[in-house]
Amino acid sequence: MKYIRLELEVDESFHEQLIAELMDMDFYGFEQLDDKLIAYVEATRYNDTNREYIEQILLAFPGAAFKEINEIDEQNWNRVWEETIQPQRIGRFLVKPTWSAEQPSGDEILLEIDPKMSFGTGYHPTTRLMLRQLDHLKLKNAEVMDAGTGTGILAIAAIKLGARHAVGFDTDPLCQENAGENVLINEVSDKVDIRIGGIEQVRPGERFDCCLANINRNVILEIIPFLIQHTKTGGIICISGLLDSDEEIIREKLSAENVHIVDFQQEEEWILFQLEKTG
Repeated sequence: MKYIRLELEVDESFHEQLIAELMDMDFYGFEQLDDKLIAYVEATRYNDTNREYIEQILLAFPGAAFKEINEIDEQNWNRVWEETIQPQRIGRFLVKPTWSAEQPSGDEILLEIDPKMSFGTGYHPTTRLMLRQLDHLKLKNAEVMDAGTGTGILAIAAIKLGARHAVGFDTDPLCQENAGENVLINEVSDKVDIRIGGIEQVRPGERFDCCLANINRNVILEIIPFLIQHTKTGGIICISGLLDSDEEIIREKLSAENVHIVDFQQEEEWILFQLEKTG
């Protein structure tokens, strides 16, 4: 399979926002190098229309520009990721790949996550927002849903915080192998159910004490009623994958639903809402 490698010249402070835009266009591999962002996409998913759209997006970022475009053969993506992923401490969590020798200390909770190109390594601000928020929730014996599970990191974290069972689903078939392996690595395979597909993977009668969704604005807006439907009354919903520019439209959407906003958090330009289902 052929891939397109885009090398974009853009200030580091704009990387995360640009990555969010590119992910909506099916780019799914990124390297962040100071004032340079490298992005990968399957060649069949890139054309002149994509190029023109990206050029328009870059106008919003001062000094940003195309630097190089190459068509390349499929690479050992895992090796590419291994060279860039380092351990992180996020609240009480130590998030690290299996090839790191870093060990938790004190009351730290270990999350061993090998990303394999899936979103959810702990590097993105929205993943950090979600992990920190999880640590403040009462999850003992809870039933948890993780929509757009990616690497499975949030479902695994919920179990390690005391949840009884977690269901994670994702439309990306790569996540079945990746999240499945991470579930095994963290020894929670008896408590985490990974499903491949969209919201249809959740059975009509399934209800959860806590629903998590760290995706993007368009998907969040679409699935808010679904999340509420599958949350028990009094249960918690955490949504992220949102920019601060999305706040107004999200608040407007929530105002028409049976939820109230319990908490609001922000890291850089990224935001998180914690909701409680009221009826």
